[in-house]
Amino acid sequence: MKRQSLLLAVLFVLVVLAPSVAASEAPLNDDLDPPVVEWFHAEGKHEALDLLEERAARGEVRLLHWRLDADQTGSDFPNDDARLRADALGIADGPAVAVNGQVLPDLDRTTLDSALNNAEHRRVLEIEGTLSMVEADGEVAVLIRGTVQPLENLSEHVIVLITLTEDGAVDRHGRAATDLVRDMRPEVAFARDAGNRSDILWTMTPDHLEAAGVDLSTQPLGYSLSFIVVEHGVVLQSHTQPLPNPTSGMDRSTALAVLPLVGVVLVVLGLVLRGEMKTDEALPSIGAVPWNGEGKVRIIVQAGTSPCTVTGVQAEPPWKVPGRSMHREIEPGGVDVIEVRPSRGGQDPLRLRLSIEVEGEGGWVQTLDVEREDDASKRS
Repeated sequence: MKRQSLLLAVLFVLVVLAPSVAASEAPLNDDLDPPVVEWFHAEGKHEALDLLEERAARGEVRLLHWRLDADQTGSDFPNDDARLRADALGIADGPAVAVNGQVLPDLDRTTLDSALNNAEHRRVLEIEGTLSMVEADGEVAVLIRGTVQPLENLSEHVIVLITLTEDGAVDRHGRAATDLVRDMRPEVAFARDAGNRSDILWTMTPDHLEAAGVDLSTQPLGYSLSFIVVEHGVVLQSHTQPLPNPTSGMDRSTALAVLPLVGVVLVVLGLVLRGEMKTDEALPSIGAVPWNGEGKVRIIVQAGTSPCTVTGVQAEPPWKVPGRSMHREIEPGGVDVIEVRPSRGGQDPLRLRLSIEVEGEGGWVQTLDVEREDDASKRS
């Protein structure tokens, strides 16, 4: 009965808001990027940055401009994600350059040329689906919907970094940055076994975008989204495409025809309830590798902007997880894999509860529904 009531409520919200819903959609780009070159900004070495921007304009590199020194210079460019990415690569200060996640020893042109000549991507993940911008009641969300399938067996340390860049950003002091990274979101909840297809529904909510300095409702053009597959910081594969051009003034029938019903319901409901669903950047993200119903479950925990400590894992009945003390510390932006062995649940769905202490945020309990391998394989 509760499920029926919730479904009716969702459909009611959809019908009421449909006249104010506008959407645009494009298929996910399957073309591999040129080498990914990351610039970690600091004062000095502007000639190196000029060279990178010229190469990016010619399509020779995919440039990511991280404003590592925003706080020190009084800029309103975002730098939280820049610090996370720099820490992952072992970069303390800028200026610095990394090619496909490999940090260069210096900024000399010959060093960069050599790194680019040796750089290559290999296709390890097949990512299919659509990229959508959905507007409801004057606010815009980004929705990525589709499937992910490994083309080879991958380790649990392989993650997808979704990066939103602004082609030409300007801060409050009038300083410009080309291909500025506005937002980075790590995604970890997908199968790692070759041929095992996982459904994905990744979103960037209006609140999350606002925190990154992005307002797609007033300025929807000039942004690109990259799907960067990394392992221990090293770039394995990357795809980039611009956000789709927005459409507006749709009537009810057009709006409903643009996106499948499920996608519209999810996004519109998320926009309406966004006050209850705010993303706290300090909190970790959790996921699990699809499980065969026996043996160990591999839980993936990605820390947010604050360090966290996993202190316990429990299972909801009828499942049980052997009780034991746990103290797994994870640095900001770091990833850890925790294994547990559930029992006594049979064929019932498995839901785990993780107890996590987040520095500066106190204790949290996060729930995780673990998908079965056979359910994932049915979609293959």
